[in-house]
Amino acid sequence: MKGLAPVLGACAFASGFGIRIVDPMVPLLSAEFAVSLGATSLLVTAFAFSYALGQPILGPLADAIGKTRLIVLCGAIVSVLFLACALAPAFPFLAVVRGISGFAAGGIIPVAIAALSDSVSVAERQVALGRFLVASILGQMLGAAVSGVVSELFGWRAVFLLTSALMAAAITVAFMVLPHSPRVGEGLSRGSIFRQHGKILSSRRAVFLFCLVILGAVAAYGLFPFVAAILFERFGTGTYEAGLVLGGFGLGGVLYALTVRRVIGLLGPRWMSWAGGLGSGAALIAFAFPLPWTWNIASFTLLGFAYFMLHNKFQTHAAELAPGASGSAISLFAFCIFAAQGIGPLVVGGALSFLPIPVVLTLMGALVAGVGVLAPWILSKE
Repeated sequence: MKGLAPVLGACAFASGFGIRIVDPMVPLLSAEFAVSLGATSLLVTAFAFSYALGQPILGPLADAIGKTRLIVLCGAIVSVLFLACALAPAFPFLAVVRGISGFAAGGIIPVAIAALSDSVSVAERQVALGRFLVASILGQMLGAAVSGVVSELFGWRAVFLLTSALMAAAITVAFMVLPHSPRVGEGLSRGSIFRQHGKILSSRRAVFLFCLVILGAVAAYGLFPFVAAILFERFGTGTYEAGLVLGGFGLGGVLYALTVRRVIGLLGPRWMSWAGGLGSGAALIAFAFPLPWTWNIASFTLLGFAYFMLHNKFQTHAAELAPGASGSAISLFAFCIFAAQGIGPLVVGGALSFLPIPVVLTLMGALVAGVGVLAPWILSKE
């Protein structure tokens, strides 16, 4: 359908905006509700785990009832839940509603990726998905940056109100423009879910791919909830500076998405994986050094460019795992990404409790570099 990509992109932008809004606000929310930084970072973990846990259901549901139907339904629910977050009277309420919103948000970007994958040829799929990343990454980049600025000027509740309105606007457009896609699956039941996922996971290549996805995402995203605290400890900065640094990650992703065809032509599959892993590792290790905080924007921009190079390659592999069940395949990919985003802060937080910051960052850098270097060899094994 003409116009499918822009409308799906608008939904992905709004959904992406809501994913990273909490990261720069962790110290602010910690002070507001008088809870520890570690406890406050559970807002990130709750959203990510809930997003991940919804994928085994939402992917097959999208295949069963139609992908655009599910996108509109989930977007409407997310908008209402973000409004509830803005009105949260206490931290437990905020944590629960933020977690539930993660489940509903899981029916937007992964399902949009699957819908787009169905509409383009295999030859153009990696380029199309790479360009689609622009919307999602821009959303995440601006979500982190705007969250830092708006929360400092108007308070954290204003961030959730803004995000709710943005999601409502995108979903209204989608409801009016997108066709109500027909059922394409066998219907939703416990048996059909198990069959879809079992078919995909019966391939050793799929299992290896998803393990690599988890390890890479743990290394890349695990640090995010602690960036504001690290910068404050080093330089006495606030949410504004943390938002700009985290926004660099999104900027790097956008730069990659805008140059994806040239990057693919220049590097090829193997070198893309190596460059993505080694570049991500180098960026994390650079953050281990107490450079001026403005320099960290550059290191996070490198991290975003390199990591999304690796992410795009893995995402394309996932889209090709199960022709005819792309919703289920992409949902498993998203499950791994967001499970890792939930696990990552726990791993990094635990490591920071007994290891110096530079050591933890170096270990995370070595992990993602290893994933990128070993991926071509591992995924060539069936």
